[in-house]
Amino acid sequence: MTASKRIFSWIIISLVIQCSIYLYLNNFYFSPEGNIKVTKIDSVNKINKIKPNVTFTNTDKDISLSDDFTYTAYMSGGLVKIVDTTTGKERKINFTKGIQCLAYKWVPGTNRMIIAEKLNGSSGKIIKFFSYDADKQAKAEIYNYESKKEDAVTAGQSVDLQISELTGVLYAKVSYSSVLDRIYRIDRNETLTRVSTVTRNIGNIAVASNDDQLVYEDLTYDRMRSNYTPQKTIILNGGVYRSSLLGSDNNDNFYIGVGKSQISKIYYGKLTENTSSWKELYTGGLVNTNDVVISSDNNVYVVDKNQDTITDIKDNKRNTFSGSFIELNNNSVVSKIGNKLTIKSF
Repeated sequence: MTASKRIFSWIIISLVIQCSIYLYLNNFYFSPEGNIKVTKIDSVNKINKIKPNVTFTNTDKDISLSDDFTYTAYMSGGLVKIVDTTTGKERKINFTKGIQCLAYKWVPGTNRMIIAEKLNGSSGKIIKFFSYDADKQAKAEIYNYESKKEDAVTAGQSVDLQISELTGVLYAKVSYSSVLDRIYRIDRNETLTRVSTVTRNIGNIAVASNDDQLVYEDLTYDRMRSNYTPQKTIILNGGVYRSSLLGSDNNDNFYIGVGKSQISKIYYGKLTENTSSWKELYTGGLVNTNDVVISSDNNVYVVDKNQDTITDIKDNKRNTFSGSFIELNNNSVVSKIGNKLTIKSF
């Protein structure tokens, strides 16, 4: 073999080896998905395998499931109860004697929840916030009020909790009367601050998933307000003011219905966009705002509790269910037949 042929052969072999090493490194060693595929938990399959075995009493209320359906929570006798959805066995959760749970909220994508508790403080009734891990059956106070008593929240009649999924920011609307409400913010550092609002008569609140943008209903002036927009007022296309806040999705879109208790038209979009570019949706008729569900996968559903149907109004797909509607969760309808929990996947 001539010297030129040997050199050419070695070049070819060298290129083959280099390409093989490159492909290995690119597809296996450095690939962020290489390890994920081995350890990834298929949450969809897990959900499909769950067969609920939960029975409620007639006084149980505020029922909801964790995102993977492992646990079911509800309010009973002024306290939050959590049970294993498959076995119905109750999880251990400690409460101080004499406290009252005002609200709870599952943290998206986890089996943890935030609980707002009303209890006796050094100068009267106050609210404390706790985190509860249902897997570990461990409860911890989110904020140390004993070291900063001036930051404690004076107890009200009810609490509405909203969580920003990616930032971990929690907003809590505390209602003291039919015309007096306050909003508090707790960040990842467990720092509690009171949110400055245009009014103290506040309706529904909603928070963006990827940011801490807050939108709330100003019931005094019948306006939609935000902590993001400079003028703190959201003016819909055509100068619509009289409206209802329906919720938000995982893409940071806020959904606002035209009208109060009943609507037939919905605007949605981001606070970073001019509202003139927000999209429009029609419900197909006059519907109650309480029957409109904004799902985390950015779809909008209307629940017809008389016909036992739930319709995705973006693509006009209709699904049926049985029993009393509880919630829409992970492309499944959670309902109650008699006193039994049932789950139907789309």
